[in-house]
Amino acid sequence: MMTGAVLLAALALAACGNGGQDGGFRDRGDAAVDAASPPQMYEMALSSRQASPAPPPPPQAGAQEEQAALLAYAHNYGLRLPARVLADVHTAHQQACAAAGGSVCRVVSATINDPDGERPSGALEIRARPDWIASFRERLAGEVDEAGGNIQSENTSVDDLTTQIVDGEARLRAQTALRDRLQALLETNEGPMADILAVERELARVQADIDSRASVIAALRTRVETSRLTLHYHPIVSQTSPVRFNPIMQALEDFTDTLSEGVAAVIVFIAVILPWLILLIPAVFLIRWLLVRRKRKKAVAKPS
Repeated sequence: MMTGAVLLAALALAACGNGGQDGGFRDRGDAAVDAASPPQMYEMALSSRQASPAPPPPPQAGAQEEQAALLAYAHNYGLRLPARVLADVHTAHQQACAAAGGSVCRVVSATINDPDGERPSGALEIRARPDWIASFRERLAGEVDEAGGNIQSENTSVDDLTTQIVDGEARLRAQTALRDRLQALLETNEGPMADILAVERELARVQADIDSRASVIAALRTRVETSRLTLHYHPIVSQTSPVRFNPIMQALEDFTDTLSEGVAAVIVFIAVILPWLILLIPAVFLIRWLLVRRKRKKAVAKPS
């Protein structure tokens, strides 16, 4: 059992010393096992490696260059539309995305400001498959022109995620192989409880790292498999159109708020001055009583 405990400690030390460099775990683990040198240690290490799945072979040189680039596209449009149809076009674009289905297109965010006013505005952000985005962009200019508007601005940006995804998947495979080795070692171990707990802690750490890397890679893959399209809607306002402003109507609309603010100000004033009145009123009566009394004394003393 002593050799098994030493092996557990060596593998746990190698895993903890990984430091995020997954490819170096096998070399460090082998060095720790070779340093022990007893014959039984080599037999147990050999049986453990045979029971564990072999790690994936390292990628050959030039494989990353041969792989197609993993690109994430983002398109941004600024649309100028007549105020009377801006909200309708905004709604039509949302409905077109919804009609394609959630697996093809989904609305990320949609906002509309003052849809029935003279200066409405809005924004729409969707994420969809590249083929659907390409078809939507082809007919966008015609739809905007038919509505009496125009495309004010257009911009496309590209993010190359090839390195992040390839490196992330390579590290994920290395961590998965490490997890399988730790699981096999934990199943066959009959050593002290302290060694078992050390392997379990290392296994939990490796599994958490696998889950984190997998979620990041999935998010990056989603960015590659779908494109983001952002539309900004601006109204076309004539320079000669009058600006609607009526002070009387505005004052009537604000009457309730103004009245409430006035009543609140009076309440606050009373609350502030009331404690002073409680002190000042008796003081005023006391001073007046003293003055009257003084006058009476003077009046009595004067004839004498």
